[in-house]
Amino acid sequence: MRKKTFYITTAIDYPNSLPHIGHAFEKIVADTLARWKRLNGYDVFFLTGTDEHGQKLATAAAEKGMTPQEFVNEMARHFFALCEKLSISYDDFIRTSQERHKAVARDVFTTVQKRGEIYKGYYEGHYCMPCETFFTEKDLVDSNCPKCKRSVTWLKEDAYFFAMGKYKQKIIEHIEKNPHFIVPESRKNEILSRLRNEELKDLCVSRSGITWGIPLPTNMKHVIYVWFDALVNYISALDYPGEKFVRYWPAHHVIGKDILWFHTVIWPAILSAAGIALPWQVYVHGFINDEHGDKMSKSKGNVVEPLAIIEKYSADALRYYFLRTIPAGQDGNFSEKELVIRYNTELANDLGNLLLRATALIEKNFNGEVPMAKPIHLFDVKQLCKDMDAAMNQYAYNSALEKLWAIIHLTNKYVNESEPWKHSKEEQAVILYTVLDALRIFSILTESFIPTAAKQLRKALGLPDKLKIKDCVWGKTKEKTKIRHIVLFEKKEFVEQKTFPLALKVGRIHEVSPHPNADKLYVLKVTMGGVMGTEIQLVAGLRQHFTPEQLQGKTIIVVSNLKQATLRGMQSQGMLLAADDGKHIVPLTCNANPGDDIEVEGFAHSHQQITYDEFSKIKLSIKGTHVLFDTKELRVKGKPVTVSGVDEIAVIR
Repeated sequence: MRKKTFYITTAIDYPNSLPHIGHAFEKIVADTLARWKRLNGYDVFFLTGTDEHGQKLATAAAEKGMTPQEFVNEMARHFFALCEKLSISYDDFIRTSQERHKAVARDVFTTVQKRGEIYKGYYEGHYCMPCETFFTEKDLVDSNCPKCKRSVTWLKEDAYFFAMGKYKQKIIEHIEKNPHFIVPESRKNEILSRLRNEELKDLCVSRSGITWGIPLPTNMKHVIYVWFDALVNYISALDYPGEKFVRYWPAHHVIGKDILWFHTVIWPAILSAAGIALPWQVYVHGFINDEHGDKMSKSKGNVVEPLAIIEKYSADALRYYFLRTIPAGQDGNFSEKELVIRYNTELANDLGNLLLRATALIEKNFNGEVPMAKPIHLFDVKQLCKDMDAAMNQYAYNSALEKLWAIIHLTNKYVNESEPWKHSKEEQAVILYTVLDALRIFSILTESFIPTAAKQLRKALGLPDKLKIKDCVWGKTKEKTKIRHIVLFEKKEFVEQKTFPLALKVGRIHEVSPHPNADKLYVLKVTMGGVMGTEIQLVAGLRQHFTPEQLQGKTIIVVSNLKQATLRGMQSQGMLLAADDGKHIVPLTCNANPGDDIEVEGFAHSHQQITYDEFSKIKLSIKGTHVLFDTKELRVKGKPVTVSGVDEIAVIR
């Protein structure tokens, strides 16, 4: 008899920048569900990936001197790395630049076009390139894009359109008849309200004059527009319309609230037009904000890097924190301090210390082997599994963990109150066997949430790695099994970092020209490197001290969080850092590459924008040739930032 199938997907990530904490959260949620279903005997297919077409990716590639394919290959590597570090158990990682995806996207487009649902016309409107979206006049906010607040461009071009408007009533009826289709309820109501009260316009599904995309099968001058391309990944990864598609479709989509419309209106309309069944469910999670509830952004300096948190505390620590503290479908705040508290009290104390106490007594009194005994049934295992499963089926992962941890607390209470060390060896055997048997059950039930620790726990108990929910019954721990005494979680200390107020990056001057309106100023074009390969313009008062040839090609330190200013009619997007002792001005330098960050030991990065007046109050000093902040050296890649030719009393500016 074939297993029940479960197909779950994340949204595919747009790799125009490095992965952030929101990407990590979405993958953790989807992975937890995928693992839970596997534990329950389902045949699971779990998909994640990257959305690799679009004009802004082509533009970013050109800025870096790369082809679009080279650029997305480089960026996809970072998303692979995030999945690996988070122990994400995906079955496939789809990339929309892969030929397997292109073939299916063309096939679906052709099918819909042959059915008369795609027609040619022209499009005109306000276009935001970063968001790759057209907006009407009423959509704009202060004449800018309503999503990213950047300026828009008026475009008019030939285009193909999908007759999406005719599917409005069908989508409404589907949502009403299938209450599980959009969760949570608030998101379902949001979409229904919008559909009932707004016109559903036809969708532009092609762009002309762009080469980085999938050419239309019937007109090579056009490429398939972003959503008709990207959304098809969910079936192209299943080799639509082949056996894998028949086996796993329809899907459970896990997405962020910012792309709710695309997945619950545009995607169902496309599928309906192509004669394909709609997804089973779209689960919509919230955003991750900082500890104060503010949106994370580089300009605010409150961005949390997921790989940095994993490096400090482990993937399990981050997974557990998110899953324990953020209710399903809601926004959540990230607090590193709270993460450490939960790690120490709930993971290290409640679970880790329970294992240490039991195994220490086993080693001392039973030669490190499981004693012969029958367990006391401390809790109703069947009911616990049933309750956790009901919660997980509602995406209430935090509730499932709460139920499990209540039982872990109960087991700790049993040890404290029974005091096994005070009893006879025979009585100890019963108590310790009961605890070991409970730990065996916990090693299965924690697998979805903290998979690395769950695996270590099974190893400590001498258990096979491939256990299922069906093994969660009392009395299955084998007598005489050798037990290992291990530390499951090393306790962590939270050290609140001070913030270095400057965001300093390495740049390289590649063009020097006199300021047209000022005798003392140069206009510098500076390559900032990095993944995105950007160029900025600086205005610097160096004209009396250096010739253009002396500055050309020079590696410098740029204050990148200084608010942009216009100096005598020329825009300056930052400032180079230099030492001035009243006699000489010497730019700071280092042995590094453009885009590298300047670090100060013990201080966190800041990307909070500052004014020149705020900058002037920041005290930097020189010791020998090394530059210091608060007695700590400025370093890049472990090497000091240096300056020579000025006295130690020099002012850094």
